[in-house]
Amino acid sequence: MLGLDEAHRLAAGMYRAFLVDRFAAHRGRDYDVLLATSQPEYADAFRAITGPDVPYHVVSGANMGEMMLGVFEDLLGRYPYVLISGSDMPRLEETVIDRARESLSSHDIVLVPAQDGAYNLIGMRKPHRIFDISRWSSGSELEETVALLRRRRITHEVLDEFRLLDIDTIEDLVQLMRGPETVDAPETNTFLTALDERLDFAD
Repeated sequence: MLGLDEAHRLAAGMYRAFLVDRFAAHRGRDYDVLLATSQPEYADAFRAITGPDVPYHVVSGANMGEMMLGVFEDLLGRYPYVLISGSDMPRLEETVIDRARESLSSHDIVLVPAQDGAYNLIGMRKPHRIFDISRWSSGSELEETVALLRRRRITHEVLDEFRLLDIDTIEDLVQLMRGPETVDAPETNTFLTALDERLDFAD
């Protein structure tokens, strides 16, 4: 059984691996990649993970919705559209990014669903106040958001062909470990192999 400190160290190692792989995969593409954080005091630690060339954007807010809205409000004056994705998954395939960008050519908002009922990518062409979710991390975020978009008649598309796994629980982690090797995510694969050998989760 893991102690609390050890569990925190493992979680930090896992998310570090995710970030290393995510930023490596999207470096040098035809779009800018930024790291949004509510913890600017860890800027040096983030730069050690992402590399010094990745800018970070400080956000604030009482919950995830307020922070995401702040990112859209801050950045959509500089970019024709913005995509936001969480850091709790090791890989965001280029095909997902391309499909989301394509969707925003004809929709105001695009959403990529997560397997747990939330969504792990949202894109907008202009800021919309659509983050009045009754409870974040409830598994109903996607359903509530789509219902709100329909009521307000905001054009949107849910990319159901992508239903991605994000890692919020031990069960999610076991599912990731039991699945095929994560393509183009060497840091994550190394972390998962070492974790499997140490804890024997996936048996």
